[in-house]
Amino acid sequence: MESTIFGLTLVQFICLGLYGFFMGFERSGVRLINMPIIPILMLFIDPKTAMGYMLPMVLISDIFSITYYKRSADWHILKRSFPGAIFGILLGAFIGKYLSKPAFMCLVGTIVIISLCFILYNDLQKKHELNPKATLFLGLFFAFCTGLSSMLGASGGPVILSFLLLLHLSKEKLIGTSAYFFFMVNICKLPTYFFAWHNISFTTILADITLIPVMALGLILGLLVVKHFTSKSFRIFIITMSFLSAVWLIISGIRLFL
Repeated sequence: MESTIFGLTLVQFICLGLYGFFMGFERSGVRLINMPIIPILMLFIDPKTAMGYMLPMVLISDIFSITYYKRSADWHILKRSFPGAIFGILLGAFIGKYLSKPAFMCLVGTIVIISLCFILYNDLQKKHELNPKATLFLGLFFAFCTGLSSMLGASGGPVILSFLLLLHLSKEKLIGTSAYFFFMVNICKLPTYFFAWHNISFTTILADITLIPVMALGLILGLLVVKHFTSKSFRIFIITMSFLSAVWLIISGIRLFL
């Protein structure tokens, strides 16, 4: 019988450690760099089980992130948009067992690509400010989609970042605002994981605590990288990563259909 580490084989534990490293790297501000690791992890671990290992790890990384960027968050944006995320999380908790995951992944990817097209059009038209009513509606809509997609497939990052890009925030504000948004979303997901899906246990938490040094290493290296970005180059990087993440979601969804 193959020996296990916190209920995981050696290969599964290494994949989880790889995810932890890139999660720390991502939470330093190098957004979406961890997206390609998610399908690799779920190749070796059942998706729902994997999400149970991932969420405490994400929350640990979130704490690092909000501590470092605590003065950079735009609370006006967060207060106006986050209620949409709560509705998305609640809907995801109820329909998670019934919705076709491939169809949902394709839908999220398509929403992100359409959003990026709108962002590029705005940039070409040099429209750097949105109508306040449009900002409120888009904030609630993108937050709703983020909560839903995060609940169902751990893929909410590209969605809310598409909205924040529309607002032309500085590099620091974009990182700080998204850091608090992700932290609050992940806190709201905990009750469903604990009491409905039962995929978080003492064992999964212990495994994640063991990998804190790996996450910290990723965070430190990420901070060294992100400080070299200007606001303009960071915006280009996030748009590129959002597009690649959206394409990955669509391709992964199609592959699950086949």
